[in-house]
Amino acid sequence: MDSTLTTQQHGQRLIDMAEEALYIEWKKYGRHLEEYASEFFGTAFHVFAVVAMVYVMFGHQSPVPHAIPSVPLRLLICGTLIGASGALVAISPLGKLSGGHINPAISIGFWALGRMHPRDLGGYLISQMAGGALGVFVATVTIPHAINEPVRYAVLAPKAGLSDLATFIYEVVATFVLGTVIFSFVSSQRFMRYTPAAIPFTAGFLVWWDGAISGAGLNPARWFGPAVALSQWHLGWAYVLGPIAGAMLAALPRMHVSLVPHRPKTSKICHDSRFRSIFKHDAVATTPPPHVVDSTAS
Repeated sequence: MDSTLTTQQHGQRLIDMAEEALYIEWKKYGRHLEEYASEFFGTAFHVFAVVAMVYVMFGHQSPVPHAIPSVPLRLLICGTLIGASGALVAISPLGKLSGGHINPAISIGFWALGRMHPRDLGGYLISQMAGGALGVFVATVTIPHAINEPVRYAVLAPKAGLSDLATFIYEVVATFVLGTVIFSFVSSQRFMRYTPAAIPFTAGFLVWWDGAISGAGLNPARWFGPAVALSQWHLGWAYVLGPIAGAMLAALPRMHVSLVPHRPKTSKICHDSRFRSIFKHDAVATTPPPHVVDSTAS
């Protein structure tokens, strides 16, 4: 029993060393700008969808509030559609290349689990925040009077009377749930293919539960886009640090050595072996860049 366990551990160590060597070799030559660009445009699309969906469901000029007077029901639908936009990014070629995080908090969670190089994390965070700003800019150009109506509806704000600390806590808890769902699915070889399908249901529930309380931001880039467009920075710390803390808490249990088997098998929301991966310790097949294949074969 002990010898078998030792052999298994030794084999896993060799796999980890080979993976790390390949990753280090790649880092010498790859700048990963394609992945950063994918996160930029994917986040832009997602935040644009947030602005559009929030306005459709709650705008004064929208017919939906009259057709669906129930606020909880509209929150549920809105959250599900917003989650669906994120899932759509994940299953697109953009998401299959970069991983489709489109959320700085989720990227930080993967980094905390040892799946991202710090330089890649920095590239993702910058791309995601800039993408959030672009998404709102596109909304202002394509949606009539967006800067006066739709974008204002998309600005995150807690319900009246909710303290700043309570806002932060709600954001922590909501993002903890989102992070737990994502990390749980991608940690299972059997269920990781269903991760994109789980996100709309999770987002729908969270927006239904928290949308009328803290706003259910769940994503610093989603807060940043409307905030920068209207220069409304109130409670920015809660809408940035809350989701980050929630994702970190979701990752924390998997950092323990006893839960190594339950760490992510992939750091992509939708893994496709035809697309390369810049992430560390992927336990599923990926396509390395041609120059790395050539260097390892020589």
